[in-house]
Amino acid sequence: MWRSKKTKASYALLDLLAPHEVPSLMLERWGPESDGAYILPVELMSKSKVLISGGVADNVRFEEEVAEKVPGIRIGLFDHTISKAPDHTPTNAVWYKLGLGSGEGLVSLERAAELSGAVAGEPVAIKLDIEAAEWDLVDSTPPEFWKRVDLLIIEIHGFEIQEKWEYYRAILEKLNRWLLAVHVHGNNYSETVHFRKQGVRVPFTLEITYINRKWIPPGMTPAKWNHVGPTRLDRPNFPFRPDIRLDYWMQKKNIFLRRLKKNIQHILFPKRG
Repeated sequence: MWRSKKTKASYALLDLLAPHEVPSLMLERWGPESDGAYILPVELMSKSKVLISGGVADNVRFEEEVAEKVPGIRIGLFDHTISKAPDHTPTNAVWYKLGLGSGEGLVSLERAAELSGAVAGEPVAIKLDIEAAEWDLVDSTPPEFWKRVDLLIIEIHGFEIQEKWEYYRAILEKLNRWLLAVHVHGNNYSETVHFRKQGVRVPFTLEITYINRKWIPPGMTPAKWNHVGPTRLDRPNFPFRPDIRLDYWMQKKNIFLRRLKKNIQHILFPKRG
């Protein structure tokens, strides 16, 4: 069946964004009960010697908990939009008035690792919330560096811009060669975009936790989640609004029922203009 370039990109995007089960991982929520917390595999975070944190604004509660639970970890905070580090910045974290990216005045992840105290080749953990600059940063980071990344927690933005779906697909395809998504959560400060062909909605902004594929147990082929989100570990970023239900990775087996339900609703309850 013929599909447009945009339709092909949308199918590929949903597949690349699918979270996977790795039963050997124990996931926990670190950070506050609302915005600024992330779901992560405890073992991998506990093994980390360096955390690169891109985008902190006035909230480093996540980094504060990392410092408390992983003694001796070196933390580099990177945010060029603030004038000073937050008052609750942990003592083993250093703030740099630098943004992450490939443009003028920005620094690469390789340079951020050096500034954060990582020695050559040392594995790193990364947390990114850099307001759509993540696409350029990921795209400009060489494959060799991703081999060093044991854990990536990233907030990705901009799914409402359908003209960029092919661009997003290409970048996520690169990332997925080295990393595997093990948790996903929708940021309810944003709205959702309708992937019409698949009959699903995806938030403009997603929080995704990735692990390096080298941590997948030998002989195991991780399966996509067989349940919807949010999970019991998740909390709404904005506490006064319901969390966003996610099930786009289950769309292939549910697409017929979705369309049937939509058509029945349209017949029984037609919109009145």
